[in-house]
Formats: sequence, C-alpha cells, structure tokens
Amino acid sequence: MLGTETLIETEKEINLLRGMSYIFDIFLYLQDEPFCSRCDSFVKSIETAKGKFLILENSINKKRDIPEELRKLLLSIYRAFADITIPDNPVRQKEEGTCKLPPGVCFAESALAFYERIEA
Repeated sequence: MLGTETLIETEKEINLLRGMSYIFDIFLYLQDEPFCSRCDSFVKSIETAKGKFLILENSINKKRDIPEELRKLLLSIYRAFADITIPDNPVRQKEEGTCKLPPGVCFAESALAFYERIEA
C-alpha cells in the first residue's frame, strides 16, 4: 500500500505513471492487431508516449524512495519498451483507405488521448 511517507510528492505523478502503464499495455495489444500494427498513427502515438514517459521517468527517478507498487509500474513500462515492435514502413491507413475503423476513430490515438487527459 502506498504510504504518505513516499517521496513521490504528487498524486498527479502517481496517476501519470498509472496511465502510462495502461497505455503501453494497450500498445502491446495493438502491435498484434492486424491493422493498427502497421499504421503510421500507431507509430506516432508510441513515439509521443515514449517522449512523455522519459520526462515523467526523469521526475520520478529524482526521488530516492520509490514505493514497490510504483517500481512495478515502471518495470512494466520498461518491459513494454523492449517488447513493442515498430513496423519498418508504417502506412497511413486512414488516408489509404485501409483502416477498418469509422472516421475519427483510432485506437492508438485514443489511448494517447486518454493519457493526455490525465496529464492536463
């Protein structure tokens, strides 16, 4: 259980880490999805999320005492980094008409937008 003695000072950092872990689990799922795994939006969403994670990780790692629960979340994100495969030649599925989702719907972009709502 997280105690109040933790040096991760803000509830926001905790929620950002939880959200980041969640969206990287979604990206892990999407890499095996037959359409999203080849899409340019998938690649861009992962790259954006990685950049956001590096900033968050830097902030969290400045703290000396990271509770075990949060350390597990960090480890799950590191594993996701190692396990996610980025396609060599991503395709703009929407523009090419090969995306099977309705207009305005993108699983990868939706996952990133979820995180950005926590971030705001």
